[in-house]
Amino acid sequence: MIQEIDFRLDRLLFNLNALAELAEEQTSPKDFQRIVRSSLYMMMGNFSASKGAIFQFDNEKKIARSIALKGFEGGNDLNVKLQQKTIDTLTGCKTPIDLYNKKTLSLSAEEKADIEKIKAKVLMPLVVKDEFLGFITMGGKFSGEDYTKDDFNLISVMAHHLAVSLHSHSLLKKLMHKYDENKQLYENLSRIYYDTIHAFATAIDAKDGYTKGHSYRVSTYCTAIAKELGLSHEETEGIRIAGLLHDIGKIAIDKSIINKDHPLTQSEFLELNSHPVIGYEILSKVKFPWNGVAKMARNHHERVDGGGYPDGLKSNEIALGAKIMSLADSFDAMTTDRPYRPALTVPEVFKELQRNCDRQFDREVIESFFSILQKETREQNKPVILPFLRDNFARELKREILNGSLRRFHPGGEIARKIV
Repeated sequence: MIQEIDFRLDRLLFNLNALAELAEEQTSPKDFQRIVRSSLYMMMGNFSASKGAIFQFDNEKKIARSIALKGFEGGNDLNVKLQQKTIDTLTGCKTPIDLYNKKTLSLSAEEKADIEKIKAKVLMPLVVKDEFLGFITMGGKFSGEDYTKDDFNLISVMAHHLAVSLHSHSLLKKLMHKYDENKQLYENLSRIYYDTIHAFATAIDAKDGYTKGHSYRVSTYCTAIAKELGLSHEETEGIRIAGLLHDIGKIAIDKSIINKDHPLTQSEFLELNSHPVIGYEILSKVKFPWNGVAKMARNHHERVDGGGYPDGLKSNEIALGAKIMSLADSFDAMTTDRPYRPALTVPEVFKELQRNCDRQFDREVIESFFSILQKETREQNKPVILPFLRDNFARELKREILNGSLRRFHPGGEIARKIV
């Protein structure tokens, strides 16, 4: 009697240890396939079973597919096609099924044939919250002994642990699938959003035969300067988008005025200069995910000395993005042919920038822009601005920077240190 109690106590401790190991295995950070395989091996080892398999149920196709096998030649995957009647029976089963007992489970001929391939003696459904997830099967013991009532109780508990893991994994897969769907939807919407913005920029530039690509170049220059100034990704992206749309107000301006190759009349000049306000009226109706896009477009012709338009703002009254855009817009205008004049030379461009530092342009923005040109010229940065310049202008700019000829075009010496 004492020996029997000691045996049952030892067996209980062994089973508790097995459960603890199984729980630890199933909560480890290993990949799911390894967890399932390890769980099967652990359960089979606990009962010295000759064969074992874990099946996961595909509810759409009504097929249980093996996700872990042991003891089968070649390790081939096994599938069991289940009828709804059998699924319902297994879902309501709370204890292991002895497959040698014909009365425990009524199967169709097809189901019997599939089950026989598994060569299982015991089948335990895996169910969580009345959801049938699959089942685990084990063959006979190597010792030839039958499974006991205690064995069945332990199998039930172990199977429940495994079922919870399968359920959690299934939920995670569904969640990840939904996440991937939403991510794809967001990417598609984002692509459409950006494509629409680029389409607007193209439409803007199409009104002026001399400035094809102007909006894209300004946007590129603005982005480079913003990064050089150390602005955040969100701020830089807002400035990039504002650069693309800064001239959207020109859509409402007569094309003949935009392309006029001789001096404008007073009324024409006023109409052309209204494009920042018109652009603001258009863009302020759009809910951009970045702050200040409409305001930057409105203020890209403001000057730090207060002599700009449309609001006559001064210095700190002008947003940094608008200051950046002012320089980028003017630099592109100076380096491209216009109806009223050809593109300026490198010395002429730098002379204009020198003359208008602290008047039209912000000093810090100019210094950052020169820093970019210097780094690109000396191949310290990946070229961003230089590829957009005319070949002869880019060659002349590189030569002037490398030999220090541009040092005479600087206010107070600060810019000189950026370009030599």
